[in-house]
Parts: sequence; structure tokens; C-alpha cells
Amino acid sequence: MRYHKKIRLNVDIYRRPDMPCSITICTKNKKPIFSNTEIAQGISKLLKEIAYSNNIPIYAYCIMPDHIHLLLSASEKKGIVEFIAEFKSLSTRLAWNYNMQGVIWQKSFYDHFLRKGEDIKEVAIYILNNPVRKGIVQEWNEYKFSGSFVYDL
Repeated sequence: MRYHKKIRLNVDIYRRPDMPCSITICTKNKKPIFSNTEIAQGISKLLKEIAYSNNIPIYAYCIMPDHIHLLLSASEKKGIVEFIAEFKSLSTRLAWNYNMQGVIWQKSFYDHFLRKGEDIKEVAIYILNNPVRKGIVQEWNEYKFSGSFVYDL
């Protein structure tokens, strides 16, 4: 008998507004879809619209060429899993407007709920510094496709 490893925690934790979570969503086959600045701008705008309409706090986001980092919490209106599903669905449709075809995202996503000793602003700054660590920019605030909808960083 084969056992499949359960990759998700109990579903209730994804609905708790008091539990900030760091999420990484990769494109299918690590295709650098967001190297196209028009798609990256559209994804950034879409992320903001969906977050605001669902009262989801996005403490930090960073749209890299082949993946996206988010630091967020659930809201009373929507849980993290449902939010990510909506984002992936609508962003796929947006990518199709730029002649992308088929599935653009890998299945599921990586998550890490912040622990008591982890400072949310430090994690946010770590996420924002992704393009610096990859050598794309010298300073995180030079990168057009990252920021926060909560903090004035």
C-alpha cells in the first residue's frame, strides 16, 4: 500500500486572520512568464484588486520571472487557499490575453506560517529583497513588481 504525504495543514489554519503566512507559487515548469513586463504589471494590478475585494492583507509581494512570493493573512471574508485559487484562476485568464496557452501555474503552492519568534516586517523585507539576491536590482525598491499593500516600506 502506498501512502501519499499530506502537503496541507488542517484547513482551518488557512482561514485564521491572525496567522500570517508566506506563500510561494511557481509557474508551470518554472517558465519565466513574468519576464514579460506587461504580464507582470497586469498580475500586480490583479493581485491588488483581488486582495482589496476580499480584505486580504498582503504584507509583502514579489513577482519574480518564474514565481511569486506573498506574505499574507486570511480575512473574515476569504481563507488563504480560496484566495490563492481565485488568484491563480484569474491570473491564468489574464495571461491568456497575452497569448499564453494552457496552465501557467504548478499545482498547489508552498506555504510557511510565521512562528512566534518571526517578525512579520523582517519576513516582508526578506521577500522584497528577492530581486536583490537574484542580481536583478541593487536595492529592493528599484524593482517594479514588489511591495506591500499594508506597510509603507
